[in-house]
Amino acid sequence: MKNKKDYVMTPSNQTLTQSGLLALLLQRQRRKVTELARHRAHCAQVRVAFGITRDWLLSRAHSIIAGRPFRRGFGGNIPRHT
Repeated sequence: MKNKKDYVMTPSNQTLTQSGLLALLLQRQRRKVTELARHRAHCAQVRVAFGITRDWLLSRAHSIIAGRPFRRGFGGNIPRHT
C-alpha cells in the first residue's frame, strides 16, 4: 500500500454533444428556420389578398366612373356641344 499513489481525478470538460447543448442549439435553429418560412408565406398571402382586393376595387371604380355621365359638382349634366 505504500507504493500506491492517490491520483486526483479532475472533472473532464464535457463536449457540446455530451452536454446536450448542441442538440439545443440545433433545435433552436430549426425552429427559427420554420418560423421564418411561416412568416414569409403569411406575408405572401397577405400581399396576394391585398393585390386582388385592390384590383377588384380599381376595376369596379373604373366601371362605375366610365358608365355614368360626367357631372360637375351637384348640378346636372354638362351640356354637350353638337
